[in-house]
Amino acid sequence: MKKLTFFAAVLLCGAVLSAEPVFNWSLLESGSWEEFSFSEEKGTLHNRLDLKLNLLSLGLTFRGQVLDRRPLRFNLDSPWGDPDKAITHFLGGLYHNSTGSRLLFGVLDEWGLPARIRNPWIRSPPYAENHKPIMADIKTAASSTKDDELYLYLSSPFLNVFSNVKLRTFLSVQTETADFAPSFSGGVDFAFPKKTGLLLETFYTGATLPPVKRSSWFSDPPPLPEREFKLYAAGLLFYNQLFSVSSDIALSETFAWGADIYLNFGVSLTPLLNSSARISRPLTISFAADGAGERFVYRDGANHGEGFRSAAKIEWKSKGNSLLRLNTVLRSPGFGESNNRSSTGFYYRFPASRSRDNIGLIRLTRISLTAYRNAENPLKINDRLSGYIGLSINLRRIGINTPLGFNISGSVRGLTASENFLSPYPIPEEPWKLDTAGITCELTASPSIFQFRPRIGYTNTVKNDENIEKWDISVSTAARFKQGRFSLKIASPEFPDKWNWTASWRLEKR
Repeated sequence: MKKLTFFAAVLLCGAVLSAEPVFNWSLLESGSWEEFSFSEEKGTLHNRLDLKLNLLSLGLTFRGQVLDRRPLRFNLDSPWGDPDKAITHFLGGLYHNSTGSRLLFGVLDEWGLPARIRNPWIRSPPYAENHKPIMADIKTAASSTKDDELYLYLSSPFLNVFSNVKLRTFLSVQTETADFAPSFSGGVDFAFPKKTGLLLETFYTGATLPPVKRSSWFSDPPPLPEREFKLYAAGLLFYNQLFSVSSDIALSETFAWGADIYLNFGVSLTPLLNSSARISRPLTISFAADGAGERFVYRDGANHGEGFRSAAKIEWKSKGNSLLRLNTVLRSPGFGESNNRSSTGFYYRFPASRSRDNIGLIRLTRISLTAYRNAENPLKINDRLSGYIGLSINLRRIGINTPLGFNISGSVRGLTASENFLSPYPIPEEPWKLDTAGITCELTASPSIFQFRPRIGYTNTVKNDENIEKWDISVSTAARFKQGRFSLKIASPEFPDKWNWTASWRLEKR
């Protein structure tokens, strides 16, 4: 009997050793100690611990994460600073890898329709190519503004329902753990032949908003009582090889405040062209517009104000991974009103050479130029012009095999005023007064696994007809290795009076 048991154990061990792995895991620890100063005894410590367990046979992933942010000082009486200012999050998730279905707990990051209607004015214009489907995941940095939430997302795999037509359906439920006010979303994703697809999405949330207290009824917003809030939204994305079209519409209903809508639209064109770089669709032309009414209450329950925005973008891709981009964004207080804000940019990434030995000593890598104007207050119009130049220095020409980059960036900010309508673009007009001008130079060297980045900046600010000069100097070094990365930075934001240090690290085990 003992021999039989021994041989059975040997056979079982052999089967286990010969079988495919049942699971694998990974562990990530990253963090930083930011801007700590020996003289002022200040600093902030960030830490992130992320553990993943992959059950290979089931296609599932368990994920647990701890995020922590707290003040850290050199004072022995209170080395951790004020404990009330420390933030710690415990997060977890269960993922189904093939469909993307997931069950999450903790502070979340959102994408797609719920995020686009949270506060669109701090996001980029709603171009069709940036239209992402509804999804959420746990955050990777501590947040002082978000509370713990529960999130369930269920998606089917793509199923063949008709000839050459596939579809998947999905739905999600999300709510804060402290205040049960669920949000619901769902949709259908169609996949047609020839890289053609259609995405339809819906969203609903309701909540009780807290009262708004103000000193005067004429304040914006005025004082409001506790009130019920409902938000309905729908989104659409159609795409193929020639063009993409996207649109969202949202309707909010708020007691004692009213109802209003938010609407956006985007279209992207990618015509088939004969390109010398063998890129069949080198040209992309995009347009976008969105607007919100005065009484529209956004996804976060706040009133971020009405407005209308229009945008256009042209991109040309060519050989050597080069890219030319022209874009402009215009803002106005509302639909049909004159534009009083703008942002216009030019960007070009130069083609990369296939061989470093065939290029000169100095090569331009990229350049950019951006112009801004904010004329919301006609008596204090802000204009700003910023630019960037990137250079690559080929040290192989002088026998040194170390990549070296040199970057120059600068900006000029000025003020003007006018009681009459001005161009929404920053065209110089009298009187124009210089407010701030600055320039920054940065050198990057990457020998082997190391990287060195010295930086120096100069800023001149005019205040009460007096020039205030400020120097900004920093030196950072980093080392990359198989298990992670470590970096150290010393900086003087107001040279030579103030100095601080920043250390960051990333350690990963798979």
